[in-house]
Amino acid sequence: MSLSSLKISHFRTHKLSTIKPDNGPIVIFGLNGAGKTNVLEAISMFAPGQGFRRARFLELMRRPELVGWKIIAEFNILGSLYEIVTFWDETSGRKILVDGKVTKQSELAKLVRILWITPSMDRIWLNGSSERRRFLDRLVSNLVPEYTESSISYYKALKQRNKLIKDKIVDPYWYGAVEKQMAISGIEIFRARSEIISKIMVMQKKSISSFPIADLSLIGLSYSSVEEFRIALYENRKKEIYAGRTLIGPHLSDLEAVYMSKNIDAKNCSTGEQKALLISIIIATAKIQLEMFQTPPILLFDEISAHLDAKRRSVLYDELFSLDLQVFLTGTDISTFLDLKTRAKYYEVALNSDVSSCTLVGDAAF
Repeated sequence: MSLSSLKISHFRTHKLSTIKPDNGPIVIFGLNGAGKTNVLEAISMFAPGQGFRRARFLELMRRPELVGWKIIAEFNILGSLYEIVTFWDETSGRKILVDGKVTKQSELAKLVRILWITPSMDRIWLNGSSERRRFLDRLVSNLVPEYTESSISYYKALKQRNKLIKDKIVDPYWYGAVEKQMAISGIEIFRARSEIISKIMVMQKKSISSFPIADLSLIGLSYSSVEEFRIALYENRKKEIYAGRTLIGPHLSDLEAVYMSKNIDAKNCSTGEQKALLISIIIATAKIQLEMFQTPPILLFDEISAHLDAKRRSVLYDELFSLDLQVFLTGTDISTFLDLKTRAKYYEVALNSDVSSCTLVGDAAF
């Protein structure tokens, strides 16, 4: 899987930027505020959701035009080419087209698989559980094609049930169908999460790189069958009407990580160790995907060198190159990519008159 061309129109600082990346590492460098991260965010819009910043679509429009935004990409997936377009404007809303046909996000998730690490994720082990759930769900959706659809179904039913609770509805008739759907989708989520965590653990232990093993576990109540979960939802109604929300289910699970060789919780590790654990998980997931689907994901590493020493950066670059995948890396200091040299393709992003532009510079960067 690779991105062979990208056109960004009226997105953030980019009025019109075009990139034709090669397979392998692509380094995007430039000054702070030039628009490097905006390129990666544009690529992340081809994954289910709102991109890696989780911004409102309205906020992505380039100013002052405010005409909406559009991103056109050509993906090479197992030898077949797909033109995928995603755009938003105030009239049409968000749309996704694959080879000219309108497509749902759940279908896009089965076709394009993208993983990322951003600076905001450097504190993932210290922040709230919702951020770790989103991270876990991204990993699982990359490896379990139907996971996105299960999640959409579950959260739709959860929203309906919470409205019944908020309105203090006690008639069991209103809860029956909603709780059944929650139980069916919820069990699929529980099982998929557990399965992928186990696979990531196995893959990490196979690795011979110097990146640490993150001992992962899912925290919170879980259920082994649809009926068990459905009964639990039924029995919790009175308590939840008092609380004003649903108090059990996969929407409350948490992901815990321990630095295995040191037996230290990730949240108590150094900043560099926390990032190394995150990278270890992402690389393991990429390897699993390669085994399962014969194609790795596209990786987006925004300011990846932050908190990594020179030795770990060198190991990371070697690991990425050996996987033979397409990875986009950003940074302000080109010297941090010295170990990649001719193994990568280089683009410089500059901001001129409030317009970002990408220029291919190749090895001239060094």
